[in-house]
Amino acid sequence: MNEMIITPLGTISPYLKESMNCPGFLVEYKDEKVLLDCGNGITRYLDFPNDLKNLTVIITHYHKDHFGDIGLVQYASYVYHNLGLLNEKIKIFLPKRDFGLNKESILLNDESYSDYFEIENNDSFHIGDLKISFLDNQSHSIESYMIKLMNENFKVVYTSDIGTTNFDQLVEFCQNSSLIICESSFLRKHNSLSKTHMTAYDAGLLANKSKAERLLLTHFWPEEDKRLYLEEAKQNFENIEVAKENKQIILRRTGEYGK
Repeated sequence: MNEMIITPLGTISPYLKESMNCPGFLVEYKDEKVLLDCGNGITRYLDFPNDLKNLTVIITHYHKDHFGDIGLVQYASYVYHNLGLLNEKIKIFLPKRDFGLNKESILLNDESYSDYFEIENNDSFHIGDLKISFLDNQSHSIESYMIKLMNENFKVVYTSDIGTTNFDQLVEFCQNSSLIICESSFLRKHNSLSKTHMTAYDAGLLANKSKAERLLLTHFWPEEDKRLYLEEAKQNFENIEVAKENKQIILRRTGEYGK
C-alpha cells in the first residue's frame, strides 16, 4: 500500500525535558526518509545506521532548537561510512542566508558524509514523485521556511516556526492539506506579546481556513499541559491530535489515517 509514515521526534521548545525533545519530524515514504528539522535530543529516537540511508535533512531556520542535533547526524554519517555501513551521502538542505554563523558552522564540519543544498523562497525539488517546496513565512523573528510535501495522494505541510502577521499567505500555502503539522507555542491565557509564534487557537484557525483534513499540534512550552493546547485549538477545528515523541501517524493512499 502507498503510505507515508510521520514520526514526531521532538515536540517542545526551547529546551529538552524528560523524554521530550526540541523540534524534529521523520517522514518515511517508499524507501526515502526526510527529516524535518533536527532539534536537540531527536537523535535518541533515530535508528542508526538504518535511518541514515536515503536520508534528506531539511533545516527550516537557524534557531538552535531546530538544528541542535545536526552535528550528531553529521558525525554519525561519517562514522558509519568509515565502517562501510553507509554508501551514499546524506543530503542536508539549509537556508541560503546565514544567521549568527550557524550555517557556516554546519558547512565547516569535515567529519560528515554529506552533501549540502541551499533553500530560498519558493524553491522546490523532487524525491521520486514527492515534490518538496518551501515558503518563507515572513512572520517569524528570522527567515524561516514552511515545507510542503506533496504528490497525487498526499499534501503535508510542516509550518516550523510561524506567527500570524502573514496569515493569508499561510492559509494559501496550506490549502486542502491532508495534514498540517503546526506550531502552537502559546495558549491565549499566556497573553504573549509575541507576533512571531502562534497560539493553539491560531493553529486551529489555520487548519479551518485552509480546509485541511487533519491538524497535528507541536512546538509546545515544556512546562505546559498539552491537553490545554488541544482544547484551545478545538475551538476552531475538530480533527486534531497532539504530537507525541515516537507516536507515528500513517497517511494511506485512500486518504484514511491509521495508527
